[in-house]
Amino acid sequence: MLSVFKNAVNLLLPPRCVLCDQPSGSICICEPCKNDLPRTTPQCYQCGLPLPAGHDKTCGQCLKHPPFYDHTVSPLNYTFPTDQLVRALKFHRQLAEGRVLSHLLYEHIITGAHTLPDQLIPVPLHRLRMIKRGFNQAFELGRYPCSMLGIPLQITSLRRKRNTRAQSGLSRGQRLSNVRGAFYWRGHKTPGRHVALIDDVMTTGTTVSECARVLKIAGAERVDVWVPARAIPARDAHPDRQARPSAHGHTTRR
Repeated sequence: MLSVFKNAVNLLLPPRCVLCDQPSGSICICEPCKNDLPRTTPQCYQCGLPLPAGHDKTCGQCLKHPPFYDHTVSPLNYTFPTDQLVRALKFHRQLAEGRVLSHLLYEHIITGAHTLPDQLIPVPLHRLRMIKRGFNQAFELGRYPCSMLGIPLQITSLRRKRNTRAQSGLSRGQRLSNVRGAFYWRGHKTPGRHVALIDDVMTTGTTVSECARVLKIAGAERVDVWVPARAIPARDAHPDRQARPSAHGHTTRR
């Protein structure tokens, strides 16, 4: 009955592309706009930054100063118009844009032969920000891939205990200190041997690296990062690698 109703609505009010407002498919993006999106080029297996032609699968920064996460999966560069899709979802609760991003992430995962995790964990918001925003965009992005891949979406055990400042606009050192110790694992069970974090965009990796550190303390052996969009920061913008804390919080330089 629900599918009949949805088909009737789509017939009367056909979905339109969120970018050009022309008629589109069910995920609200037309083929021309989809084909024009800024796709990621060959990436570092670990951090997701672009690799030079002919380079090995892991960049020099990750070989010298590896983050706590093990693998990054991202289909799009965080440039126009991808950034507009992310901001529309994150700051204006435009769920159609979120569906576009989550479908593109799912397509990237199934075409890339990626090893699937035991569960997917959205990067959590602090409860005060959750109340203010009304939803967690990372959770919304994870719903479709989880339903299609049959992966549990774990939303209760990784928690944010400090209402941290927004990372945008902070310096490298400020980003690192802003999220250090901001997360904790409250579950009685371990996260699983292989888990994946999901968020809307990855810029320097500071937030997901701190989350991965907490998950590995809780028992995870491998932590992947799934993001629809990967920002390309300045060449030296690796705040989580300048003075990386150990898994138990002690700062070490590598």
